[in-house]
Amino acid sequence: MPELLVGALCALGVLAGAAIAQGRLAPPALALWAAVAAAAFSVAGTAPGRGRADFLVFAGVVVGAAAAMLVSGTALAVGLAAAGALAVRARFADALLAGLPLMYGALAAGRPAAGIIPWTLAGWLQLVRALVDDVAARRASRPWLAVALAIGFVPVSLVVPARAGYGAPYFLIALFAQLAVLVVATRLIVGRTDGLGVLLTGAMVAGFAALVAGRVA
Repeated sequence: MPELLVGALCALGVLAGAAIAQGRLAPPALALWAAVAAAAFSVAGTAPGRGRADFLVFAGVVVGAAAAMLVSGTALAVGLAAAGALAVRARFADALLAGLPLMYGALAAGRPAAGIIPWTLAGWLQLVRALVDDVAARRASRPWLAVALAIGFVPVSLVVPARAGYGAPYFLIALFAQLAVLVVATRLIVGRTDGLGVLLTGAMVAGFAALVAGRVA
């Protein structure tokens, strides 16, 4: 069931966001409840169709709301809004939602400002991926916006975390993400779109790992 996989990934993202915010791996109790809430809300937002899906939507909203209320009213509002955005499946909404679990974890850890950089970088990569998908599906005839955002991601992902005090492990691990994104830009320039989704997925995973390592190492 893909919606359950999405829920599990969201829960991991929340725990990662809490680790980034507090600078240690051991999550506070509120982050655990936030992880439950994020998983439940994401299941509610991604469950398609009718029948069994109706139950998943209902259960996801109930469990998500109950867990989020244990965190804060803000967590409840954000969770419900995210579930609604997932259900609507608005174009490019994934760019806003990709890094939201990291921000949610920072919110649960009591340091929401620490989630802004992870949220921004994850959203940037997801936007690149959406534009690349458009080029691959021939919904966009020119890849230049995707190329510009892919190239622009590299200096931003270096300068902004450096100014925020991320440690050396971030830059070592993030190098793999930055190289992958540059390869994506190069392939787009020469008109190749094969394998770009895999490269961007790898960049996202490496970026998450780098963000956590840069704070807890």
